Amino acid sequence: MSDVSHGGGEDGAHDRRLVGRERELIVVAERLARTVAGHGGVVIIDGAPGVGKTSLLERIVDSADRVHMRVLACAASELEMHTPFAATRTWSTADWFTDAIPAELIDRSRSLLRGDATAAGDAVGWANSVIDTFAEIVETLCATGPVAVVVDDAHWADPATLRTIERLAELIDELPLLIVLALRPLPREGVVSEVIERVTGAGAAQVRLEPLDDPAGAELAAAILGAPVGPGLVRALTWAAGNPLFITELVAGLRQAGQLTITADGAAELATGAPGAGADPHLPVSLTEAILRRLDYLPTNAQRVLSLAAALGAGVEAGELASVLGAGAAEIEEIVALATDVGVLISGRTGLIFRHDLIRRVFADQVPGTTRASLQWHAAQTLIGTGGPIERIAGYLISAGVQLDSASIDWLLTSANRLMIRAPESAVRLLSTTITSDPQAPAANRLRMLLVRALLWSGRAAEAERVAREALEGLPDPGQRQRGDFLWLLSQACLAQGKVAAAHEVSTTAVREGAPPVREARHQGVLAVVSHLLDRLDDAERAADRARTLGFELADPVSIGMAQFALGLVRYYQGRLEECIELGDNLIRQYEALSQGRSTFAHFNPYLVSGQCLMELDQPERAEEVLTATVDYEERSGGAMQTANLLAVGKLHFTSGRWDDALAALARCHDTADVFGYARVAPSLIALIGVYRGTFTDTPDSIPPLIDDIAGRTGLHVRAWARAVALERDRRPGEALDLLLATCARVESPWTEITLYHIYPEMARLAAVTERPADLEAIARAAQQSDERIATSSRHATALLCTGLAQQDPGLLAESAELFTAAGRPFYTAHAQENLAAVYARAGRTDAARSASDAAVEVYAGMDAQWAVARAEARLRSLGLRHGRRGPRNRPKSGWAALTPTERRVADFVTEGLSNSQIAAQMLLSRRTVQTHVSSILAKLDFTSRVQIAVSHANGTRPQEVR
Repeated sequence: MSDVSHGGGEDGAHDRRLVGRERELIVVAERLARTVAGHGGVVIIDGAPGVGKTSLLERIVDSADRVHMRVLACAASELEMHTPFAATRTWSTADWFTDAIPAELIDRSRSLLRGDATAAGDAVGWANSVIDTFAEIVETLCATGPVAVVVDDAHWADPATLRTIERLAELIDELPLLIVLALRPLPREGVVSEVIERVTGAGAAQVRLEPLDDPAGAELAAAILGAPVGPGLVRALTWAAGNPLFITELVAGLRQAGQLTITADGAAELATGAPGAGADPHLPVSLTEAILRRLDYLPTNAQRVLSLAAALGAGVEAGELASVLGAGAAEIEEIVALATDVGVLISGRTGLIFRHDLIRRVFADQVPGTTRASLQWHAAQTLIGTGGPIERIAGYLISAGVQLDSASIDWLLTSANRLMIRAPESAVRLLSTTITSDPQAPAANRLRMLLVRALLWSGRAAEAERVAREALEGLPDPGQRQRGDFLWLLSQACLAQGKVAAAHEVSTTAVREGAPPVREARHQGVLAVVSHLLDRLDDAERAADRARTLGFELADPVSIGMAQFALGLVRYYQGRLEECIELGDNLIRQYEALSQGRSTFAHFNPYLVSGQCLMELDQPERAEEVLTATVDYEERSGGAMQTANLLAVGKLHFTSGRWDDALAALARCHDTADVFGYARVAPSLIALIGVYRGTFTDTPDSIPPLIDDIAGRTGLHVRAWARAVALERDRRPGEALDLLLATCARVESPWTEITLYHIYPEMARLAAVTERPADLEAIARAAQQSDERIATSSRHATALLCTGLAQQDPGLLAESAELFTAAGRPFYTAHAQENLAAVYARAGRTDAARSASDAAVEVYAGMDAQWAVARAEARLRSLGLRHGRRGPRNRPKSGWAALTPTERRVADFVTEGLSNSQIAAQMLLSRRTVQTHVSSILAKLDFTSRVQIAVSHANGTRPQEVR
């Protein structure tokens, strides 16, 4: 027999660790093949620590490389769970990006991750911008070939990285994109649980790595040793419970200790377990002991350095370690090379990466707590002196757990603004603990101010408000400069929570106490914005005038912008639309000239005024362009008005007859921050479309109620409209009309009054079918007054419709239909044509009635408004007009003919090879809207990838025209 002093070594370790994983490898290979064929997917690999998840990921990366897939790989770290994009930020530094990605896109992603490209907004807006950029990068890569995104230790991923993965997972139905996540099994909490649940629900392949059975464990040991395993060693392997890492460490430790031998028949066996020998050698009682045993042969200095490196955390740089330890670079490099050779560290990655985190923990645990704290404090001071990464410095200072000295406080004061972008949780923790440790320190109020900003940036507005109010209690004198700073931050904290009355009170106090000119101008801007939200239009106008005057004197774009924003909305609700659009367009030009569209303001959305106004000016195409910019801006700024923007988009598509697009926009309202409650309005518009399509079968009272707030006043008549048509559906048209009349009588707010005329055509029709001429005359007068107050094509068309129906004048109704068509409001065109048919039928003009009826039904059917078709035909039958159907009126539910006009345009662009971002730019849509359309196209065509859309189109499957 001979000793086993060497065996397989580290060469081939990658394959050895996959012993017994044949079934799992087949699943992964199938997913890779599907992705190469153009069908994306997600693979979730879970298993206990050491069970082989990382080895399987490495095999996936190697396999992907062999089939020429681009690979974006990263690993999350427990020590960076609160650092945004800690795992994924390495993607934008990949060298090969420069050959595959436009330079502008790379520069933008790197600038955002550094925190350079953010002028305002908050962490949500910043993170959305970064995620959008990553999505655009992946889309660009997928346009040239399949891509694999691989994330190890995803259970430790920071929330921003997880949201990135979630966003990318939305693209797998459209792109040749494979996402592979490795993570530990349950329990999982928070964002990790949410994201895994969503991607699993979307059809992710689950690969569960169970412990190896005894034969597979013996096979792994044999592969490591390069010899079959004898019975004594097989018994010893049961200690590892089938865990490949434990088996590897046990075998390596036994071999290093000289406790293995080769028997006469060539088997590897325990030295004392050979025939005629005594008892088995002492086995380790834990993985820690197993690892330490086999590393005893490392030089003492190497063990010390590795232990200190492990205590500093995953990924510490060799140069950083040398500086902290005061060691020479050559000495550290020699130790790193040795540790890599024996499999402690992984080569080819940035920093000192331990082969497994369990190994890092074993080394770290050898460092006493007090020594570790001192080491981390010293590391922080070293990095401060060398200008090291601020997030690592903050992490060391937090981990050290000691009170900051004056030099460290000075660093924090100068670095906090950048730190709150790159590591917001670290900024909040460090600022909070520093303030708590010495509340009366000279810099305490400066630190509190930074803390409020960090909390606002992190989206924790309620905490920011609390800290600001506590600081103001200690600054009772209106003459104190810092009091004014805290008042400004407090007003922002109140606004971020939708507490407009509180924001009004704070800014009023600041102005009364004599704020400096720039601060007064901005507080006046806040007063203008919140006064309009409180329905105090006169107060809003006065504050806006003052803010604008001061803003121009001081050349302050923020106060000028807030003033024009508020004044534009005042003009909108006053019905002075020409002035409104002038203010809105000026605001857009000034913003784009100032920022080139990159930075954002937290105080207002520069596109909103024009977007709202263009809808009422009957310019749907430009309104869509500007409202798309409004939505994109809000995503980048993390603003509080996104649900209002999405609701506006939904209303625009409703009036434009693009009901599928409307539903897509309205569905997003429920997944968006909503401090003003606009999401409560969305179900009413969804229900309205549902009743007309025959898909809403609930009772009228099931439509969620609104409260008397900003959003409630905006949606008051929308909910009443939805309930009214549901009542009519239930054969209660009189109650439907009573409900709408009562709603109009209750309207006092300009927020409702500006669009109240939208329901007049419905009311006029109901008054006609219930034979209530007095009510019909009253409705016609209200429509005429609306037309006289605000001159637009759609208001004039509404007045003509109501008057023509009251007077039974077909000429007025025909002119109404023409005007509604010119205004881009096909749903109302159908209303006018239906009423025109009724008037003709009453007059006995059957042919004209049938022609108008056919026109109405065709428009209704084009929107899938099947209940409206049935209702119109029933109404006209009661007037003696009868005719058979002329061909199918339902749009097919599947196939090319099922696509809406917008979806057909998107499909054309997909066929041309454009990415979602490129399609969005061509069609003036948001990228998320394009993504929704692509998903809908794939579902209707029963396809699983964009490639199939292009192939089907190329084969002539797509019809040239769908009617």
